Amino acid sequence: MAEKKIAEKKIALISDSTGDLGERFVFALTTQLPSEKLAIVKFNFVTDMDELTYVFKKIHAGGYYLIFHTVLSEELKNGIETMSREKKIPAFDLTGPPTDFLIKHLKVKPSWDVKSLHKINETYDKRINAMEFTTNHDDGLGLGNLKGAEIILIGPSRTSKTPTSIFLAIKGFRVANIPIVQSVDVGDTLSDLAGDQRVFGFTIKPEKLQEVRNKRIPELGITPPGYTDLEIIYQEVEWAEKMYRKYKWQTVDITDRAIEETAALIERMIRKYRLIG
Repeated sequence: MAEKKIAEKKIALISDSTGDLGERFVFALTTQLPSEKLAIVKFNFVTDMDELTYVFKKIHAGGYYLIFHTVLSEELKNGIETMSREKKIPAFDLTGPPTDFLIKHLKVKPSWDVKSLHKINETYDKRINAMEFTTNHDDGLGLGNLKGAEIILIGPSRTSKTPTSIFLAIKGFRVANIPIVQSVDVGDTLSDLAGDQRVFGFTIKPEKLQEVRNKRIPELGITPPGYTDLEIIYQEVEWAEKMYRKYKWQTVDITDRAIEETAALIERMIRKYRLIG
């Protein structure tokens, strides 16, 4: 018997800014509907009626089932309500009900000033800059210019330095990560960072690191000498931890942590350092 195919239903998200928050919110809702095949499509930076009219033409032509929106302008809100009614596409205002709730209980009036979104855009720009910095300082790149780094991750190969760096960069932190190998000399870079509270040394149980590296072998094509040898990995981890103690770096054990958990721990530690420093 042929498997029944589930038709994809498209959901439009209209925003006058990046639309990232609305996208995450709608995605969280759709995860509760596993039987449906849903696709969220963003139409962001819609700031006037001409752009909104153009977007609605695309939505109507694309056969979208639903519309969510996160616009602040009353004109755009009214425009979406009118056009969605004309096109017979249900629309829901993600900012309206929460704002009404705040107005009612805080007894304040909103400014409805779209210019306030520039603050959001500044945050967005900061994240883009952080991503660019982190990419340029990945896996030992840019060692001669670490002054701009807010966080520096150090550890043996395959200890999740790069994905953790990217996750932190998405949150706006400029991150550099440096791989360390016993047989490779990186000059005075590490000793120059002695006592630096921006530095976090990654460690991991050797058995777990061996497991991770074994999975990596098909991608590498070749196996570096000692790369998956458990005895050598034990020596490597012990050597790394000794270095962390020598240079007085904060040690983070990633063995049983997801990347998100590791990033959250580092963020808490770096914010604590900033408050103290």
